[in-house]
Amino acid sequence: MFNRLFDHWHFWELTLQSSQPVSLNTTAFEAMALGQYIAQREIPLYAQTVADVFGFHALQIGWPTHDLLEHCRMPYKHSLQLAAAPNASLLCESEFLPFAEHSVDLVCMPHVLEQCADPQQTLREVFRVLVPEGTLMLTGVTPVSVLGMRARVGQFKQAGHFERLFTAWRIRDWLNVLGFEIVHSGSLIHALPVNDPLWLARQSCLERWGRHTCGMTGGVYFLIAKKRVLNARLLKPEWKKSPLNHALQVRKGQSSIQKQAQKQLECADVDSTMDRNVR
Repeated sequence: MFNRLFDHWHFWELTLQSSQPVSLNTTAFEAMALGQYIAQREIPLYAQTVADVFGFHALQIGWPTHDLLEHCRMPYKHSLQLAAAPNASLLCESEFLPFAEHSVDLVCMPHVLEQCADPQQTLREVFRVLVPEGTLMLTGVTPVSVLGMRARVGQFKQAGHFERLFTAWRIRDWLNVLGFEIVHSGSLIHALPVNDPLWLARQSCLERWGRHTCGMTGGVYFLIAKKRVLNARLLKPEWKKSPLNHALQVRKGQSSIQKQAQKQLECADVDSTMDRNVR
């Protein structure tokens, strides 16, 4: 009981240290300084990606307080949330998407696979609703990082609702099995996961240095994938139509060449008979 009260008091104490005020619509993860720092690094990346994708329907799953499709040029934008949110247009589980097959051109999933109960079923549903050559962009916390260690225990885990963390290589394998092709990948958040905005701002040198470490120090990974579908056509047998060429078929009636050859044979027989009679 006292431990729980201490955790709640410690969480609100760290929250009040943030320079930005906390609104009623802000989730517990985004209320923390570390959560805001992660969102500030991921939102420009989503904005840059969705601006170059064209189609009709775009879908965002998660992050109700941030509009990741703001710079998207598609006419129809949908916000699907896992819990009740004021800006959500749809409310359902990510394992069962209420969209028809081949109906969505773009799907953005910020930290969704870490929160859902069945991440593989979520990816299968995303593959089902995406059109051929559709785009999927997702981000997640890398478990083999300092941020991943922070996300496994403590108040940060409860605020982010992290059920299980997955490496980028495992997500790559799942996407390749389903039929996705990874077109771009990378890492973010190379600073130490300190829940203090002042100390996070002082670690800009670590962010610059982390860009040259090939993602080994990144606490968040991002993957951009395309749905590849082979343009295969099923050839059905046509039983009424002969598979052979008409010129090669044997017909009942004799052709002109056969008739001409038959006449030459008859003339040869007549000549040979006349020769025998003369002798």
